Amino acid sequence: MNPKDYCNLLFDDETFSRSRLYFWILGFIIKVQPCIEDNITQWNLYQQARIQPLKEGLKSKEHSELTTVERSILESITKYDKRGNDIKQDLENLKKRFDAISESVRALRDGLFNASALMESRSATRLGQNVQLLTYVSIFYLPLGFCAALWAVPNITQSETQTPFIVATCLVSFLTLTTVFNMGNISDAIGLSYFKWRRKLLKRMENDSNTKWQGRRGMFEEFPPNNERRTVSEWWLARYQAYLLRQKAKIGFQSFFRRDESTQTAV
Repeated sequence: MNPKDYCNLLFDDETFSRSRLYFWILGFIIKVQPCIEDNITQWNLYQQARIQPLKEGLKSKEHSELTTVERSILESITKYDKRGNDIKQDLENLKKRFDAISESVRALRDGLFNASALMESRSATRLGQNVQLLTYVSIFYLPLGFCAALWAVPNITQSETQTPFIVATCLVSFLTLTTVFNMGNISDAIGLSYFKWRRKLLKRMENDSNTKWQGRRGMFEEFPPNNERRTVSEWWLARYQAYLLRQKAKIGFQSFFRRDESTQTAV
């Protein structure tokens, strides 16, 4: 069992496919188990009420006293009783398997819910930190903006100043509101491109020949708990990208000078 692949069961997709699968499995087992238990109970009752008295009545006689029909009935009853017990045992084994599957699915479902709650908590924490930062910035610039609104526009009563001011205000307001209303789509598009580039870069960092960068790749593991509550800076990715570009440039210069030296030697 691959630990990474198994841990991926803790995370769901946007369609909640794993949550719906776990819900369906548990619902199916809840519906099937009473049927299995009822079949087992009905067989026990039938065995006690019909088969056992008849077998005991026939076995109470001597074998020589039994007629041919009674012997045939006894053999048939014994045969079908054994077959019924085998089916009953199969049903009990099936019930045990369903119980084990139910426990496994409940464990996976609880792990999925706990991981989802943890991810939501981390997202809420990041969002709260961003809101706090934006609040501080807004509080800092609010007095400056108020003063600029009062004194930064000279001759506001003249038409030459009012018209550009009104046009600029409407244009800036329109662009701002358009951006705000589409902030979800814009952030999703930017995030998709960024995380695609991020995964590719982390994969390359993991396979890098430099052991220092391989060690830093482990810092970007998001799932294990971080007792020190340290957040890895994403600027390490920019530094690694610059490192790769520098390596490519170095290799390009080396190959260029080698080609130049070989050309001079040939001449």
